[in-house]
Formats: sequence, structure tokens, C-alpha cells
Amino acid sequence: MEATETRLPSGLSVEKLLNWRPELGVVTVCIAIDPGDRGEGWLTELRNKLRATVEARDDGHDRGRALTTTAQRILARFEGEELPSGRCQIGFCEATDERRARDIWTAAQFYDFSTSASYGERARLTPLLKLLDEGAATGAVAVSSERVHLYEWSLGALDLVHDWEAEMYMRDWRERKSQKPANLARTQGASASGRDQFDQRLEHNRARFLEETGGLAAAEARDRGWRRLIGFGDPEHFRELAEGVGQGTELELAEEANVISEDRGKLLGRVNTAVLAGNRRRELELLERALEGAQTPGGRGALGLIDVQRSLNEGRVEHLIFDAGTQDPELAEVEDEVVERALRTSAEVTPVEGVAAERVREHGGVAAILRY
Repeated sequence: MEATETRLPSGLSVEKLLNWRPELGVVTVCIAIDPGDRGEGWLTELRNKLRATVEARDDGHDRGRALTTTAQRILARFEGEELPSGRCQIGFCEATDERRARDIWTAAQFYDFSTSASYGERARLTPLLKLLDEGAATGAVAVSSERVHLYEWSLGALDLVHDWEAEMYMRDWRERKSQKPANLARTQGASASGRDQFDQRLEHNRARFLEETGGLAAAEARDRGWRRLIGFGDPEHFRELAEGVGQGTELELAEEANVISEDRGKLLGRVNTAVLAGNRRRELELLERALEGAQTPGGRGALGLIDVQRSLNEGRVEHLIFDAGTQDPELAEVEDEVVERALRTSAEVTPVEGVAAERVREHGGVAAILRY
């Protein structure tokens, strides 16, 4: 069996998947793995989903045999003693009963996916598009008065990019010994004034350090294509860092907590929470734009399957928005077609969840922001 696996989907090409049409089709699976489940309920769910997929499309001939063999091949991947890495596994598996088959797998440390299996002429792209959208690279900044950590969060994994530390030593403020002066009160006043000046100078240097690292973090965000920057730390320190970030980079304070010395696993939990909350806000903002455009005469928005399909056919869709977990039979039946048309016309695609999903269901489960 020829297999390709990567923790990150950078090796996957959506365009190639769009054009990949094996003779007997593709089985697409999304598997939510729970390593702590001793009863392996997640594996039972996978078996059930695959069995239902095979039974629904079994023609008793070549396709039936191919689906059965492919389902067995998928299960063999997860029934061994050692599980593949990642809490979420997405596979695009060629339906064939031959020994050599093309299977493409990608993994992520996500835990809010559900197990599914489907069969079609080509790969079902919705799980991958959801993964790419949910796991879009984001910068995380841990801020303290004298230290800044910059992380990259991507697909549920957190990696340290930079560790900046301020150098506060100032040679023109060295302590010097002197003889005891005659006027003690006057000297104490001068000494207090000197300490005030030292503290002001120190505070100025700290502020400058945070502003400069803010600029460096913004440059890193641009170079790496991060969706946004999220911060953790004292609000005043964060404000000083934000002055260096400037315009053009989305920045928000996720939590007022000093996490500089925090355990990486605990910090990852904080970042996961902040990223997913930010994703839900972004999805709602996108939908609001589509709703406003559709409800304004001459506006740039479309609602419902008929209007969105018409706009897709005209090449007018800039951003397609749809319910990631649709239960609408009509939309589910044409979902692949709508997504494919959007991708082939260079439109962005966002499967939405939470409040945005509830709102878009009120309008047929699909909406779009239009180019014109």
C-alpha cells in the first residue's frame, strides 16, 4: 500500500484532491480518536460508520468488493497496538480491492471533530476544509515586564518561535559609595529623587523593550501568514507591546494571566480555548457580512442554496459559508458540488459551527459574500 501521512496538511493540495478521481471512487473518513477510552468506543463508531457506508453503496460487484477491501484497510490502520499520532485523523482512501492503493492521511491534535465516513467519485473535502480553517496558524504572545515568548499555534500544536528577554543593566546608573555628607536630610531627598529617576528610566526601557518586541512579533506574523496574534499577560504590558504591533495585524488580549513560566501543556489548553473562541467570532462576522449584503439592495451577499448556486455559476462568490454539520438532506446532497464550484472559482470556503451555524441554518444552511 502506498501511503502519505503528515501531521500538518501542508503536503496536501486541495486542487489535486479536486482532480483526483480513481476509477472506483474514494472513501473519505474523519476519525476522532480518544486514546484514554479503554473500551475503544471511538473505534466501534468507526466500524459502524464504515459498515453503513459499504452497505449503502454495495452493488454486489466490483464496487462492493472495492469498498469492503478499503474499509478493511482503514480499520487495519487503527486496530494495531500502536495508534497513529493525533486526536483527529482524516483519510482519503482509494476504493479498490487491489493490494496497491493510494491512501492520503493527515492528522491534528484536535478533539472537537466527530467520526464520519463517506463514499463518492472523489474525495469529500469538507472535513479537510474544516481542519484547515479551525487549525489556521495563529501567533500566541506571552508577555511580562521583562520577557516575551512568541509561539506558533497550528492544528492544535504549540511551538516556541522566539524567547526575548530585556537587558535592563544601565552603566550610567551604577551605585557608587561616598562619604557621609553633612546635611543628611538634603542628601536623602536627592537620593530619593535619584531612585525616582532610575525607576522612570527603567520603566522607559521596559516599555521600549515591549514595543520593539511587538514590532518583531508583527513581522513574524506577516512572514508566517498567521491569522491573528493573541496575547496573555498584564493589560498594561500588553498595551505597550500592542503599540509596537501597529496596524495591519489582528491582535487581542486573550487572558490577563502571566504565563511566562507556565507548563507548556497548560498553556496549550489556554491557547486552544482562545483560538476556538476567536474562530467562532470570525465565522459570525463573516456571516453577518453575507446577511447584510443579501438584505441590502445591490449588496454583496447571497442566502440559500438557489441564490448561492446562481452566484457560483456566475463566478461572483468571494467567500462561501456553510453549516459544517448540516442535517439538511438537500444541502448534504449537493454540498460537494457547491464546495467544488467555489474552490474552482478561487473563492474562500468556511464551514461554520456554533452560533454562526445556527444562524445560517435559518437561511438554508449556506450563504456567500460576493465579489460584485
